[in-house]
Amino acid sequence: AQNCAEILNQDEGLETLLGLIHESLPERLRETAYLLACDVAAADGEVQQEELRLLELIRHRLDIDRLTAAAIDRAARARFQTI
Repeated sequence: AQNCAEILNQDEGLETLLGLIHESLPERLRETAYLLACDVAAADGEVQQEELRLLELIRHRLDIDRLTAAAIDRAARARFQTI
């Protein structure tokens, strides 16, 4: 966690961190990683614009296609929807 914070504090830190994730994560787990990011964003019941932008960056960096991302996004919303 400390290394992550140090990277994020650098210029282009987010892009660097996303690159490290892309390089170290097996391709078969990239959709799972995106799903987990969506779950975290949706957990409080409301996804802010900043969170949407971050999810978009993650989607692009992990090479998740739009159709797959839309299905994952919808599933995350459904899991955290309240009556």
